[in-house]
Amino acid sequence: MKRRSEVSVGVVIILGLVLIVGGTIWLRGHGLGGGQRQVQARFREVGQLQTGNSVKLRGVPVGRVEEISLEQRGVGVIVKMSIDENVQLPDDPVVILSPESLFGDWQAEIFPRTRFPLYNYAESSDPAVLPGYSLPDVSRMTAVAERIAENIAVITDRVDIAFTEQTALNIRQAVENIQSVTGQLTGLLKAQERTVQGVADQLEATSRTLSSAAETAQRTFAQVESAISQGELASIVDNIDHVTAEMERLSGNLVDVSGQLGSAVASADTTFRSLQVVTNRIQNGQGTLGMLLQDTTLYGNLVLTNKLVQDLLLDFQRNPRKYINLNIF
Repeated sequence: MKRRSEVSVGVVIILGLVLIVGGTIWLRGHGLGGGQRQVQARFREVGQLQTGNSVKLRGVPVGRVEEISLEQRGVGVIVKMSIDENVQLPDDPVVILSPESLFGDWQAEIFPRTRFPLYNYAESSDPAVLPGYSLPDVSRMTAVAERIAENIAVITDRVDIAFTEQTALNIRQAVENIQSVTGQLTGLLKAQERTVQGVADQLEATSRTLSSAAETAQRTFAQVESAISQGELASIVDNIDHVTAEMERLSGNLVDVSGQLGSAVASADTTFRSLQVVTNRIQNGQGTLGMLLQDTTLYGNLVLTNKLVQDLLLDFQRNPRKYINLNIF
């Protein structure tokens, strides 16, 4: 019985030691059958983070915080973490510290940088050290909320001072003025819309006219091209050359006629001078015609003779037997 009691006590002690070692290992985040690897991250501050807090990836625990230490110059905090060696980190990983619960527990979560690109991460010159960012805890957020509440109270007081009944009336009048101006602008816009529509119609008509002109020009070019291809243009050029030659010949004839006209003008000039001499002689009463023009008696005799001849002819027409007596056997 005594020996059996000793064995029982030894078994209990061994089981206690196993439980203690296993619990310690579990609390430190070491798996019983898997390896661990070290990961470091740099932060400006770590809030309420403590050694032993969990490290998570996509919400799944993958390790524990092993050590928290200040940098040599105290400008940052280096957090060493141990995670399962079979965990694959995302591309461009970052570490974000945040409260895990309302009871003061914190956690370190690993994310890709693209998940929260606007955070101001604490970068490190060592590429093996991951960038980190610490979210504010509840107490800090409460303090910020208190400052915001104080600022809102100040703004409210200032609004109460500035916003009086007269201010409300002025605002109402301003709103009415804005409505009136809006109505005027609406009418102006409608008038401009009609004007723009008229301009658009004119542009459309102009576009149709230009299109028609373009079609006419295109047909003309086609006809010219057809004339060129069929040799009509060459014929037209030959005709123009022929007309040019004829005009040159006509020009030569005109030159000859101009010379002959000069001679005719000279002859006419001589004739006019001779006629002037004759006219002068007639006016001076020289020669038969001149005497006839100067002697009024001769003119009277001619008039009388003309009258006698007319009377004779009239009497002959009335009494032809008086002047012609024809006897036939």
